[in-house]
Amino acid sequence: MARKLLAGALVAVLVLTSGCLGFILGDTLSYSANKATVGDNALSEASYDKANEKQLNTERSFEVAGESRDVEVTHWVTQYEKSVGISGVAEGTVATFTVLSSPRFELAGESVNPLARYNNRQLVQKFVSGYGNVKNIQETDTRNVTMLGSETEVSTFTGTAQSNGASVEVNIHVTKVEHGDDIVVAMAVHPKQLDESENVSRLIEGVEHEGE
Repeated sequence: MARKLLAGALVAVLVLTSGCLGFILGDTLSYSANKATVGDNALSEASYDKANEKQLNTERSFEVAGESRDVEVTHWVTQYEKSVGISGVAEGTVATFTVLSSPRFELAGESVNPLARYNNRQLVQKFVSGYGNVKNIQETDTRNVTMLGSETEVSTFTGTAQSNGASVEVNIHVTKVEHGDDIVVAMAVHPKQLDESENVSRLIEGVEHEGE
């Protein structure tokens, strides 16, 4: 039962869907992102495996300068998981790492993709708090890590994830960089009692982005 509760909480926190992205990004312009992944060496060192990879398409109508436009945007989401045993808690998937690439662009001189202006706290609020099953999110730490050749600030937050009536204390790590024509967001979630900070940093440093 504990295994199911923990796995359910982690999946509920970080499984991104086209509906969720549509809600977060709102009205956007029609562009396609290049895929972002994590290199094999970093995955091996951190003991993570690819869980899924998907292209997400969102369609929206929006107004700029008094004109309404219909737009389609393509994003890439790649998720990785770590499976270990934790005494008294669970044995199975206990940590997730997700990379999102989303196109950045302007319309009539205005930045259209709101991810470009979100800071780390806002990213957590949009991607995690919006699920409703994660409460009491507080920032606890920041550190600098290099992702895709740029030094970026990684923020760590704590929160309480709810799953099937049970509570799991989790750590959430998040950062982003603008690379090429895309915005690349990296986010990790794991139980607070499992120290994955170094592995998360390895994965962030190992992020690769097509079309560099």
